[in-house]
Amino acid sequence: MIDANRLFGRRLNSEWRFQYRVWKMAVDWTVALYIVIPAILVAGYQYVSWWRDMPAWGAAIPSVVWLTVLYAASGLSSLRLFMEEADQLFLIQNKAWMDKLKRLGIAYSLVVRVLLAALVTGVIAPFLVKVHGFGALHLVLLALLAAAAGAFRLLAERLLALKLPRIAGWMANSAAYGLLGVLFVFAGGLAGGGLPAAVLTVALIGSTAALARVRVHLSGTFYRDAAYESAQRMKYAALLMGQVVPKPSRLLKRTKPLVFRNSRHLFRTRSPDRVLAEAIVKSFFRSGTQLKQYAQLTAACSFGLLLMPVAVKWVFLIGVSLLLAYWVKLYGKEVLASSFMKMFGWRDEDRRQAIRKATPWMFVPVYIPAGLALGWTAYGLWAGLLLIPAGWLIGYVMGELLNAW
Repeated sequence: MIDANRLFGRRLNSEWRFQYRVWKMAVDWTVALYIVIPAILVAGYQYVSWWRDMPAWGAAIPSVVWLTVLYAASGLSSLRLFMEEADQLFLIQNKAWMDKLKRLGIAYSLVVRVLLAALVTGVIAPFLVKVHGFGALHLVLLALLAAAAGAFRLLAERLLALKLPRIAGWMANSAAYGLLGVLFVFAGGLAGGGLPAAVLTVALIGSTAALARVRVHLSGTFYRDAAYESAQRMKYAALLMGQVVPKPSRLLKRTKPLVFRNSRHLFRTRSPDRVLAEAIVKSFFRSGTQLKQYAQLTAACSFGLLLMPVAVKWVFLIGVSLLLAYWVKLYGKEVLASSFMKMFGWRDEDRRQAIRKATPWMFVPVYIPAGLALGWTAYGLWAGLLLIPAGWLIGYVMGELLNAW
């Protein structure tokens, strides 16, 4: 006979099976063989090398930065209660089952955050130990503090979102996030760990237990909980499918963009190919979706260049450049195939030249942090500054070689 525990087990098993199928669509055996497995091996080798010989760039990063990274990373997972909309037919009438399901969901979410805090602490441990002199006890206290801070934020953020209006909840969450971050950095590193970290950890654990009790007995939130649970279940599927499902062109959407708000010319000479190139560049940076993915690529590329050996850095940068050139070509074709652009009689040569001329403009923002990261970590600060303008040159070369046909 089924009870609340078995129901939770079934839903947890269903969740893991669903997420496995989602990621299996993106990571088949070829991706795993040629990308995932080599990336894991390179990361493992690099991690071991940090313990043996700390790179110069690692020694230059202060402990505050690593503590901030740990604090931010410890709050990446979500609160899962495993509620479903169909529960309103029977489960919502059984308060004991509802409370039990909430308790188990909260416990599962807290375990995930504890494991996440332990993982991130282990990743940054070489820098804290080799550079900043953290001992084993200090590192354990820091991991416990990160887990306690992540657990507290897990419940506090969701409770504020449920009890306060959207803007007020966002402001309260931001204030609490910043205040707790300052306390975390102070107790975890600036005060030398020890008693401050232990006191803050105990206080956060007690506060988390109190918030968990409040969350279990909070009523009138079933429909919002079910909607939130559905969104968390589907977030990875939506992320992956959002890259392959075609969407209509947004060139005619009248919103105020973040970049290129004023319609000024990018090229002094006005010709059909330059007009089209300008449309490609501006529509790309005015699109929130494209801009978000572009920022993610820039951050991932820059961070990867910080961690890799010198020889691998250049190979990685060339690979990213090829990927970016292909991205520009695909997006340019999408823009030129939009209903608005089809209203005009553009020549095929103008279309090709437009994508070629747009390519350097798309390379420059990526190469500002990426060139700085590569040059600084490999050859010094001046080399990093000199590599910043290399984005235009590499974009021009990629445009001539790959995007001119």
